[in-house]
Amino acid sequence: MPVKPKEIKPVDIRRAAMDLLARREHAFQELVNKLSTKFLRYADYGYSFDKECLMELIADQIFTLKNENLQSDERFVESFINGRKSSGKGPLRIRRELEQKQVSSALINTYLEAVADEWHGLAQEVYLKKFGGQESKDFKEKAKRSRFLVYRGFSHELVRSIVR
Repeated sequence: MPVKPKEIKPVDIRRAAMDLLARREHAFQELVNKLSTKFLRYADYGYSFDKECLMELIADQIFTLKNENLQSDERFVESFINGRKSSGKGPLRIRRELEQKQVSSALINTYLEAVADEWHGLAQEVYLKKFGGQESKDFKEKAKRSRFLVYRGFSHELVRSIVR
């Protein structure tokens, strides 16, 4: 008697999504990517499914979570920005990371503009933590300090105003 292939049920996808969301906020597309990676591997374990149907099922489940306000790109962006700010990252780096997670530009702009007045203070704080209060007279040292802040995601104008 042949073994009947196992099926992926919507409840399995919802449970996996809820497990991810219980740990931290996720962007919509980030959840789609993680869940599709997870469930596409199930084919190796005897599960039978059509890839397009699976992707549609995943998107439907995430839309359901979004409608139930359990998944929110707005909460994700706000949380992400606050987390990156607390680790000393600037707006350019945060924007790039959010774009890689396929978050809408309008949403990114809205939340970055909301904290626009905090970037100078944060850049100064990061600079002082790394280099102390000592001024650098050497061009190479100034370049090194500038590169550090630019790498952290602060604009060149802001870096020039801090590194003197």
